[in-house]
Amino acid sequence: MRYHFIGICGISMSALAVHLSHTGNIVQGSDIKPNEIADVLKSENIKVFTGHNGENIKGCDIVVYNFAIEQSNPEIIYAKKHNIKIISRAELLADISRQYKSVIAVAGSHGKTTTTAMLYSCLKSAMLNPSLHIGGIIQGEKVGFIEGKDEYFVTEACEYHDSFLLLKANIGIILNIEPEHLDYFKTYENELKSYQKFASNSTNTIITKDFYGINIPKVNIFAKNINSSEHGQSFDVFIDNMFYMHIDLNAYGKYNVDNALSVIATCKLLGIDKKCIYDGLKNFKCIKRRFEIIRKSPKLIVHDYAHHPTQIKDTLLTFKEHCKGNKILVVFQPHTYSRTKAFFNEFLNCFKVANKVFIIKTYPAREKHDKTASGYMLYKKLKDRQKCQYFASFKRAKKAIEKEVKNGYNVLILGAGDIDKLAYTF
Repeated sequence: MRYHFIGICGISMSALAVHLSHTGNIVQGSDIKPNEIADVLKSENIKVFTGHNGENIKGCDIVVYNFAIEQSNPEIIYAKKHNIKIISRAELLADISRQYKSVIAVAGSHGKTTTTAMLYSCLKSAMLNPSLHIGGIIQGEKVGFIEGKDEYFVTEACEYHDSFLLLKANIGIILNIEPEHLDYFKTYENELKSYQKFASNSTNTIITKDFYGINIPKVNIFAKNINSSEHGQSFDVFIDNMFYMHIDLNAYGKYNVDNALSVIATCKLLGIDKKCIYDGLKNFKCIKRRFEIIRKSPKLIVHDYAHHPTQIKDTLLTFKEHCKGNKILVVFQPHTYSRTKAFFNEFLNCFKVANKVFIIKTYPAREKHDKTASGYMLYKKLKDRQKCQYFASFKRAKKAIEKEVKNGYNVLILGAGDIDKLAYTF
């Protein structure tokens, strides 16, 4: 089949495109702003068009889009006019998942990508040769899809637009649930109902933290003796108050202890032995943009994908542990106006640990400008609470960051947009 991806340079879209190419299909795509992923795609003989044009999809059998693409897109219009099949990214992922005997889907407001990769590492350690799909890139890999055998498929399950409800998982994992994507769900209650459906669609469900309406047999698995180091987290695992095993986790942040516990519970359900679990978590390869250390001297610079107030607070506390009393500068790029509006007060309170905050112009993604919930408006309100500056360009922000590094600041660069382009210049 000949596939065309609209927005092919997105993390998940590019991963699925490469998978389809590897399985014998002809694949191409378009993107308004091709990034470094375009070079990876081209190395896989996948053609990438700059910009969207109906002529791009001539001769294609299937057009794939994500929910950032509007129905007014010229390639969508052309496909409808010429009766070319159109499917969403979520539908494609569900189709691919059905090719595997056992599907493990990881859902949650935070931590999906890292947890899915941790679980993959443990299954790989157990010689189960799983396939993997995540919304990120493991260090040393080029895209977010790793080919394995057709037994196990480990995938991140996104709740946006109820995408995860198309997956029929043998094991569904719910890490946590917080108000998120309210531009789609409208209310937290609607979001909870979607998670209930996801749990019901899964043969087995592992829930890290309880939420109402689902009756899941409880296994009391928890961590004690949690310690942080420059290599990650170490802790002891207890099941029903009995010591189970010690873990040395190659990931920073106490929030990743909870993520690791969900992985351990899943591995126990699959019958994976302790040594493979230990080795999988110890040898877990970190994800780009997830507490990624850019450099350690003369001052520490870390980049993280955190873009929700809870994520920001947790990541900032982890960063503080590594700063050993030194001053902290947070550089944050808000991701979408709707998220900023929905959690405006929470954003005003999530940077308290920092000595200084730089706000970068909002990354709008799929949205139109909203000055009432812009990065600039966030800056105007935040500057009354703590030291804060606003930057409309990466170039000016970089100069200011370099100055603060000379003044003794460690730097935490946060956001889910294109702020990685700034982070990787250091």
